[in-house]
Amino acid sequence: MRIIGLDIGRASAIACCLDSFPVNIQQLYKKLRRDKEFYKLTTDATGLKKFLELKPEAIVLEPSGHWYSHFWVSVANKNGIQIYWVGHSDLDKQRGSYGFTNKRDEEDALCLAATYFDERFIDEQGNKRFLEYYYNQDAVITRVREVFLEKEQLAKLRSGLVAQLRQRLAYEYPEIIKHAMNISKLRGFTPIIGWLAGSHQYKLYDNKYAQSVVHELGITISDYTRSHCKAIVEIELRITQCYDYLENALNLPDFESYLRVFDKFGFGLDNKALLLYQCYPFEKFLVNDKAWIEYEESKGKLQKRDRSLRKFQAFMGMSFSYKQSGDKKSRSFHGSSITRSHLYIWAVCMVTPSKYGAKIEGELGKKLCDRYQELRKSNKGKDSITRILFKTTRMLFYELLNELKRK
Repeated sequence: MRIIGLDIGRASAIACCLDSFPVNIQQLYKKLRRDKEFYKLTTDATGLKKFLELKPEAIVLEPSGHWYSHFWVSVANKNGIQIYWVGHSDLDKQRGSYGFTNKRDEEDALCLAATYFDERFIDEQGNKRFLEYYYNQDAVITRVREVFLEKEQLAKLRSGLVAQLRQRLAYEYPEIIKHAMNISKLRGFTPIIGWLAGSHQYKLYDNKYAQSVVHELGITISDYTRSHCKAIVEIELRITQCYDYLENALNLPDFESYLRVFDKFGFGLDNKALLLYQCYPFEKFLVNDKAWIEYEESKGKLQKRDRSLRKFQAFMGMSFSYKQSGDKKSRSFHGSSITRSHLYIWAVCMVTPSKYGAKIEGELGKKLCDRYQELRKSNKGKDSITRILFKTTRMLFYELLNELKRK
């Protein structure tokens, strides 16, 4: 079987072809470099032709850069070529196990191809450890992910532009520098920014501007500021379109049971979309439709280990590993960092407020709030919130498991 390992770059990819696992991978690497059998494939007609001439039956690649890899995934799907994904940390370990100390594109391509044939690259159940990446999911879920990430990018652009706008308004219209600039759900953009752009008229803002001190100083709103505001309005309208799509997609009957659980935790539309594309379908965390439970001996006792829960928490960004050297012990988080950061913000807003209790209604919110208050007494800084996130993801896993059992 001809396998191509693809190391994806910005406008090209390095390809390495293998038909079997090499006897001596280090010698093979030197031979391939000497014979110039690492192929640089550009993202154009020439690169596409060369790729197809190699006649691969499958490609193995990393999920590095959604849009960079999207081109080659489309090529593979169009030509009936199988696609396998290897995680970043897995590839790093594979590279080390093959004796490569550097990180070169050619080495990565060879290691990716070799991983397909490597009999050691399996999980505890004997299955290959390839990722269940988003391209292999339901088409709606794939689109939900893409739209969510588009919205995130647009929101970052908007934040920078609004910050620049406030700086200019400190001179051109200082009375509104502290004015709230939130996107109106009704209009789909920020009204004051629409007025500043000159594309939308509001009598209220006309009257306020007429009373500004800038008129006595001969200061006017510059063309630059108005053009700047037009750019912000355009971005805000695109953000609104993203939210409209996400809201409609999440209301599909297939996701009804998931949303019932999300509502119990008080998640907003952002978190619902993010969590949905991370955990759908929930069955991917189970073995034969059941949680995968193992028992390990620890300190003379059998300890229960829910492997399905651990896998779920990795998708939630709450997987970690320990590194110990002598008396020093450190913890490194793995999994989805964007999910972890959104859940952290959710916890700060919905769980930590103590004056009126948690903002999450029901017994579930009370449990989280009470637990957080207990943790604050013995943990400093962010650690108490991190522990709440572990508890939240654990509760979320079992709520989803019970909900789907009732279907």
